Amino acid sequence: MRVPLVNLTPHEVTIFDSDDRIVVRCPAAPQPVRVAVARSEIGRIEGIPVVSEDYGRALLPAPAAGVWYIVSATVALAHPERRDLLVPTDLVRSADGTILGCKALGRRVGS
Repeated sequence: MRVPLVNLTPHEVTIFDSDDRIVVRCPAAPQPVRVAVARSEIGRIEGIPVVSEDYGRALLPAPAAGVWYIVSATVALAHPERRDLLVPTDLVRSADGTILGCKALGRRVGS
């Protein structure tokens, strides 16, 4: 039985095994989950704006037994209380550096 993975990102998530074979493809979310960011300029360095960023909360689905949600690192960091959020990690890249997928899904531990 396959563990339910729900991709809440705007990109397809392709998961490879250790032999670089595709084992799972999770389609992009039709309505991706995002975190709102409020930015305000706090200074400049050599004419480049330096801003403070205040990250809000995302509109996540309620936790469901046995379901894992794939999200961006920003969403996972904004919700340290959630233990059902996974982030693509151990990225697989093409020769030109384009991300093709990942070999693992990471979970935030602690707060």
